Amino acid sequence: MTPTYAASRLVTSDDHEVVTSAVREATQELRDTLQHHGIHSTFEDIALLGHSESWDGEGQRWVHVSWDGVAAG
Repeated sequence: MTPTYAASRLVTSDDHEVVTSAVREATQELRDTLQHHGIHSTFEDIALLGHSESWDGEGQRWVHVSWDGVAAG
């Protein structure tokens, strides 16, 4: 089974720049994690996968980026 790697960031405002920054930070963290595991991918490759958003039980907004080795390979 191929692992899925993911990173998330809390979004502190509905401002477009704040959301963009959170996605950028999560994408960078995921790229670093992938490299640590020997998976070489560019920031741009990961960004093309897009992101998802969710709200937790406290009403806080989160952005998520993930890499599924099967889909990516």
